[in-house]
Amino acid sequence: MIDVLIVDDQNTVRNILGSYLEGESNIRVVGFAVNGQEAIDQISVLQPDVVLMDLEMPTMEGLTATKIIADRFVTTKVLILTVNDNDYHLNQALQNGAKGYLLKTASADELINAIFQVNRGYFHLGLELVEKYLHKILKLESDADEVSQLQEKLKVQSKTLEKIDHQFSTIKIDLEQKIVKEVERSLDRHKAFLVDNSPNIEFRVDSVDHRLKKLEKNVYYISKLQAVGFLIVLAIATFSIVVNLSIP
Repeated sequence: MIDVLIVDDQNTVRNILGSYLEGESNIRVVGFAVNGQEAIDQISVLQPDVVLMDLEMPTMEGLTATKIIADRFVTTKVLILTVNDNDYHLNQALQNGAKGYLLKTASADELINAIFQVNRGYFHLGLELVEKYLHKILKLESDADEVSQLQEKLKVQSKTLEKIDHQFSTIKIDLEQKIVKEVERSLDRHKAFLVDNSPNIEFRVDSVDHRLKKLEKNVYYISKLQAVGFLIVLAIATFSIVVNLSIP
């Protein structure tokens, strides 16, 4: 005989679950509780084999109660019975020691089968959740295949980029070498031109220098002549003034 404790804060749900199990000869409902704390108190007295545990309840919710029961009452298995089908509640229930996770939409036959499985020590996951997580697993496998294909494409592209980078480096080196050689040739041409034409350049420089010196002399002579001319004019003017003053 499997002794079962039903924990749910809704009276209607407790009655429905009780009706599901009352016709089963190998299952006996030994009590009801409206929250997690009341369930813990009753387990100490009733020592049920399986607890049907709701999650959302006042005073103490189901996850906390599951953790305490798993730690304190090792012979009592907790089967979560809830409307929450999200990953968070399922993961938390497993971490807290739950031996099964079932949705409240499960049929009476599925509920009874889950109680038997959990009592034997097997983990039971509701059929709806199995289908849901099977789709997730398949999607993950599909995504993994896509990731693998992308990785292969990236490897090919990476090799192509390496080839392009190598070709670019080669072209860059060749271009640098050509520029250096061209600059060296240009410098050599200019050096040769300067060497070949150095006498002419020196002659032209000397010629220009000679002309500048000659021009400087001419400017000097012109300035001297201008000074002499100015003195002559000044002398003539002075003489004229003296002459005019001497005449009565």
